[in-house]
Amino acid sequence: MQFRFTNAPVIFQWWINSVLGEHLDEFVMVYLNIIIIYLNSEEEYKKYIEWVLQRLYNKEILIAIKKCKFHIIKTDFVGFIIKLKYISIDLKKIKAIVNWQDLENVIGLRLFLGFCNYYRRFIIK
Repeated sequence: MQFRFTNAPVIFQWWINSVLGEHLDEFVMVYLNIIIIYLNSEEEYKKYIEWVLQRLYNKEILIAIKKCKFHIIKTDFVGFIIKLKYISIDLKKIKAIVNWQDLENVIGLRLFLGFCNYYRRFIIK
């Protein structure tokens, strides 16, 4: 009998959300093993980092501190470019829309429209 980890990412996401859930989307965002702490001021940022690291430590979640980046002004996160008070689309996503293959059927049209619809909030009216 084979043993598979088919639900491992979902379970891990649920678990990490429960660990940091108290302040999720307040000053911390999590996607699998990526944790982003955002700030309003330098003092708050230090407090937020301390809170997140303490929560991870209390739940015995090990982190590789060498892989951590602090005081970053710009970062890529799940297909978006996040800057201070600014979110934009990754240019790779725009290229995917521009270079989309010719639509041959209704299913292809629906896929294309769904993909474009997801990014419509970034289109200037």
